Amino acid sequence: MNLTTLQKAKQAVFIKFSNVLQYLSKLIFCTLLALIMSMTEIILSSIPITMYGVAEAVSINKNKYLSSFQVGKTLAILEKARNFIATGSSFIPDISILRATFTPTMVPTFAPTIAPTFAPTIPPTLALIGRVDFFFEVQEVNLIKINIGKEKDSFASPALESYKLGVEKAQQKADYKGAVKHYSDALSKDGKFAEAHASRGRAYSELGDQQRAIADYTMAMNVSPKFAEDKDRYVEPLLGRGTVYIKLGNYQAALDDFNLAIKQNPDFYDAYLARAIIYIEQKDYQQAINDLTEALKLTADNYPAAFLKRGSVWAELGEYEKAIEDFTQAIDNHADDASTYYPDAYYKRGLINLSLGKEKRAIEDLSNAIKLDSNYYEAYYIRAIAYETIAEHEAANKDYINADYSKSLLTYNLTGHSGMFATVQSVAISSDGTTLASGSEDSTIKLWNLKTGQEINTLSGNSGSVLAVTFSPDGQTIASSGTEKIIKLWNVSTGEKILTISGHSDWIRSLAFNPDGQTIASGSDDKTIKFWNIETGEQIRSFSGHSDYIQSLNFSLNNNIIASGSRDKTIKLWNVQTGTEINSLEGHQQSVRAIAFSPNGQTLASGSQDNNIILWDWQNNRQIRTFKGHSNAVTSLAFSPDGLTLVSGSDDKTIKLWDVQTGLPIITLFGHESYVESVAFSPDGKNIVSGGYDKTVKVWQMP
Repeated sequence: MNLTTLQKAKQAVFIKFSNVLQYLSKLIFCTLLALIMSMTEIILSSIPITMYGVAEAVSINKNKYLSSFQVGKTLAILEKARNFIATGSSFIPDISILRATFTPTMVPTFAPTIAPTFAPTIPPTLALIGRVDFFFEVQEVNLIKINIGKEKDSFASPALESYKLGVEKAQQKADYKGAVKHYSDALSKDGKFAEAHASRGRAYSELGDQQRAIADYTMAMNVSPKFAEDKDRYVEPLLGRGTVYIKLGNYQAALDDFNLAIKQNPDFYDAYLARAIIYIEQKDYQQAINDLTEALKLTADNYPAAFLKRGSVWAELGEYEKAIEDFTQAIDNHADDASTYYPDAYYKRGLINLSLGKEKRAIEDLSNAIKLDSNYYEAYYIRAIAYETIAEHEAANKDYINADYSKSLLTYNLTGHSGMFATVQSVAISSDGTTLASGSEDSTIKLWNLKTGQEINTLSGNSGSVLAVTFSPDGQTIASSGTEKIIKLWNVSTGEKILTISGHSDWIRSLAFNPDGQTIASGSDDKTIKFWNIETGEQIRSFSGHSDYIQSLNFSLNNNIIASGSRDKTIKLWNVQTGTEINSLEGHQQSVRAIAFSPNGQTLASGSQDNNIILWDWQNNRQIRTFKGHSNAVTSLAFSPDGLTLVSGSDDKTIKLWDVQTGLPIITLFGHESYVESVAFSPDGKNIVSGGYDKTVKVWQMP
């Protein structure tokens, strides 16, 4: 068989097994073919790839192919590359997704450059919190094992006995409510028991009551510890309080606590690790390395968490040999908590080995990570790529099946909404990207810290379902509406209701702030759009023109234009100042459930009950393209900040990401158990948020 025939055979086999991707363009086929050939060390000459040329050799080399399942996965993972530590959320452990960077070309001589990237898929503070939990567990166990000497007989009291019971509840049964009860009992007998305050603070933090946790840690710093050898160097509560501040996204307060801890006790190595994490968040990598190195010196290199984190920083800086050395040190370490870090250390070392072209070493490392954690989906996925690189396709296919890519992208699954009827109807993200709001049929609005997944507050007082929530442009105010037929404005910081606005005669399904933040628009089942002054609640104007319910509203950021989507199957464009209907777009066969302007305001996307998405040149009443792929109604849409990606939620239980320029799907996210009602992009474009009928809010990392 000559090279040309072999090339045609491989191309034909690819086409045969890509039936589920039949909607992809020839450009994507060519690019992927080039990628496959380069991975199997076959470099194609500039032979044009045509559907007719490949049809001649369908039966050749049947056992060496890229399955349709794998093609879909490869499309998603090879879309683009990122830094080794993901910006904005680079706390350890960094669970990573490997990608290849490529530029599509019709000349199939592509050879991929694989570069490691860190993209956390678990709460970014997990490593620090885990380390602090371990630290406090050790402290608590040591306390109850202390042989109380004669000089401390005065403290051999019921307070200590209650404290022991609290420790048992917290450590052996993870019963933090029970632990709080016993710690409180101990404190009722001795209110100056610093260690009991610190332990109760930790328990409160585990229960999500961060304000009480802060209060207890603060109290622990203001009373004398019972067992510290040097009371002036007792800084453990500062570490705990700093960790709570991280959970709340208050990094400066956390840094202040860690700085004070180090100042009071320069030998307190956990504080150096904690401070290094803040430095990494600030991208001050050299300071992070300095702190991690100091922590390792203080522990005589018996600190796997510090090795793992420092290795991550070295990798970000391109110092791969140093990174491998640190990951190896973490793997070889035998500290009490060392096994916690083994899977990530193997995984990261495997990433680097793959990037250096050492595929077999990478496979060995990734296999060890999987052996230690059978649910390490990212490791399966990267090992599949390593197998593909050395043409072991069957092994790669098995790993692709084992790796559920949607799970690897799911950062948080937030389950705070509850009750028989608790559909999450609407999600929104503040302009600074720190706060997530969710509105539900359970009549509540919940505020969450987007970076940590912690619930911040619950806004209650509604008597009906909340159908829409949105932030003001400055992020200081939340507006909500629903079946009560009124609009409520809330102070984000305090959770207090500021203003109630009434005027609609039916449910209000959609809200949108004007970009200047001075007015808010509402779309209702009464078929009208109304504009309100947010200071006084007075109605400014009202638009009529739709013949059925208004389902969605969206302002154009760069024009004095608002768009409305309706159950009457149309999208209407309005001049906000004059109230003039500028245009009416018709193209959907059923109700228009969602609309979204692109960031530059030049195009508009609409999603419909007819399962389709249409991209419009709204100024010229022209359909640019139709996005097809959902099997049920499209309920929500959002553009990425750069305008290149569109995310859609659907009643088919999926979330799809689309390439705006081609109309092709990038990836489908599975995870919701029922209808997806709302989606949103974070302002930095790194996260997607979704809410649905299954009562959950999910935060995904952008692939």
